[in-house]
Amino acid sequence: MESIYGFDDLKIGLDTDAESMHQNFLKAVPQLEEIKNSHNQMLSNLESRELRKTVSTLGDFLSEFGGEWSDPLIRVPLSLADREGVVLEIGREESAELIRIISPERFGGMLRTFRVPDGKSLVSAVWEDECLLLRLG
Repeated sequence: MESIYGFDDLKIGLDTDAESMHQNFLKAVPQLEEIKNSHNQMLSNLESRELRKTVSTLGDFLSEFGGEWSDPLIRVPLSLADREGVVLEIGREESAELIRIISPERFGGMLRTFRVPDGKSLVSAVWEDECLLLRLG
C-alpha cells in the first residue's frame, strides 16, 4: 500500500474507491468544517433578518398582488397554475396574527407574510376560481 504525503492515515490500494478517498480527504482538511460552519451561520442570520423585514401590512400585501379586502373576506388573485403546492402558515408577532403565503414556482416562487388587522384572525381559506379567499373573524 502506498501512503500519500500529509495523509499518512489515507491508504490507497486495490480495494479503495474514489468516493472513499474523497471522504477521507475532506475529513482531513479542518478548514472546510470552519468554512461550512461560518457559511451556515451567515445564511441563518440573513434568513432571520429577511423574514423580519418582509412582514407587511394587509394593505401593502393586497396592493402588491391586486387583491382586495371587504371585511371579512380577503381575495388574493393567484393563477390556476400557481395553486399547486400553495401553503398557508399562521404565526404571531406580539399581539398580531401573521399569515404567510408560500407559493412554489419553477424559478424561485413566492414567500409573503402580512399582518392581519388588530382583533382579527384567519377562520378559513378556500379557492374560488383564480382567487384564494381568506375569511377573517
